[in-house]
Amino acid sequence: MKLLETMDLDVLYEKLGNPGRYHVLVYILQCLTYFPVVVNHVVMAIFGVPPPHHCKIPNGVLVNESIPLVDISGELTLDKCNVYDNYTMSSNSTVYCPMGWEYDVTPPDKNIVTEWDLVCDNKSLSGLATTIYFCGVMLGGLIFGTLSDLFGRKPFFLLTLFVPVGIGVGLAFVQNYITFVVLRFVLGFFMQGLQTTNFVLVMELFRPVHRTTVGLVIELFWGSSVMLLALIAYLIQDWRYIQLAISLPPVLAIGYIWIIPESPRWLQAQQKYKQVQDFFIKAAKFNNVSPDQLALEDINVAIKREDDKDTVTKKYTIIDMFRTAKLRKRTFILFYLWFAVAVGYYGLLYSITNFAGNKYLNFFIGGAVEMVAYILTVFIVNRLGRKKVLCAYFVLGGVMCICAGVVPAKTGDGVDIRWISTVLAMIGRMNMAGCFAMMPLYTSEIYPTVIRNIGVGACAFWTRLGGVLFPQILLLGQYTFKSLPVIIFGVLALAGGILTLILPETFNKKLPETIQDAESFGHLVNTTEEHIRQGLTTQDTHL
Repeated sequence: MKLLETMDLDVLYEKLGNPGRYHVLVYILQCLTYFPVVVNHVVMAIFGVPPPHHCKIPNGVLVNESIPLVDISGELTLDKCNVYDNYTMSSNSTVYCPMGWEYDVTPPDKNIVTEWDLVCDNKSLSGLATTIYFCGVMLGGLIFGTLSDLFGRKPFFLLTLFVPVGIGVGLAFVQNYITFVVLRFVLGFFMQGLQTTNFVLVMELFRPVHRTTVGLVIELFWGSSVMLLALIAYLIQDWRYIQLAISLPPVLAIGYIWIIPESPRWLQAQQKYKQVQDFFIKAAKFNNVSPDQLALEDINVAIKREDDKDTVTKKYTIIDMFRTAKLRKRTFILFYLWFAVAVGYYGLLYSITNFAGNKYLNFFIGGAVEMVAYILTVFIVNRLGRKKVLCAYFVLGGVMCICAGVVPAKTGDGVDIRWISTVLAMIGRMNMAGCFAMMPLYTSEIYPTVIRNIGVGACAFWTRLGGVLFPQILLLGQYTFKSLPVIIFGVLALAGGILTLILPETFNKKLPETIQDAESFGHLVNTTEEHIRQGLTTQDTHL
């Protein structure tokens, strides 16, 4: 058979289908592994919600006579942390809950706040647990990215899929807060490893022309996982059993050991040509494609030539992101945008259970509005452009959050209108989810080919930093006034929308290949064609 001089992996992928059944099957199976990642990232929005509470009082003592009233946002409510000395109003002094707390919950509703009394002087511990978890996420993103580059995607994909099963089950039986946060830190470390290796493996299994769609569609599994967690939490309500329910499903994925392939692109980079050939033979059989169509005997030669060609390219580092004035400006703006969207998205997700209405229903609706944003983004991103859509998401999200924070709880006539704030916050969250879907695509098109993956990876670090800091912003609401955090999220998002105007539009533009190209975009050309030619990839913004 004649040697195909220009053969590369994408040509072989195309011969398998557009995409082939094998790729679609593997893609769906890998998308399902988003469930453990998502639920562990967001479950503290269920576990860490403080229910209405007040000091526990002895039997026979009246609440109204033993607990003082305090003014909170113009409304008199029972003091959550103090009782009158000797439980009598005649006393002029108060003491800090000597008998602990009583929580206004209906069994079996139980979370870590009610179990370990994470209220009053200990109210910051719930947010601290979330911060510590995302510290583990940040570390996992740094470690597993490097390990998977050195030793392969599949081994660490499987490791981070199955090891968290044991950690999660162990969390369901812990008896103290310290052990809980330590295990959550380790769990965050492995969850980010799973998310990182899984997403890279998905991207490397597809041709560049499909990667934008693949990267956006996978976000639908993020939103659906949030909705599924809301349903599980509503049906179970006890945090220990919820933890078991979200930890055990990966056991059903034991078949992934044999089904999920190693990345052919990584194998090619490691010169493991026989394994590359085995992959294409297996995929061809599954897709009912004749080996003659793949020219399998030419794969080794073609891949070796492609590998030889890659070895002469210059190596770039993160420093190259700051080489020129325009790149520096765009890099700092993108750092801020990724940080702002992470703070806004996670902040709204974690605070939505504190808004008026049933916390489980609010959580479910929040996941549903995310689905709307992800679906909408898939359809409009190649019609209205990147910059306009991202700017609109930021501005609308910011305005909705600020409005949600300033709407009063009651009208002048005493009518409860807190539901308006809930609706506005939901709309704000939908727009922040849209930002999350847009950011990797837009960022990858702004950076030139030679530093594209470096640029997106560096920006993703700021997403993780946002995950570390947002719980502390939420905590401000408990020390100042309740709506302050959502107003902060709105201001950050609004500023992001304004800064987006400084960035260039990339849709239907020739994408930059070199750092010099990045200083000014050139002639109009279909961006999708550029994706095919340059091998454009995206990364998951929820990292």
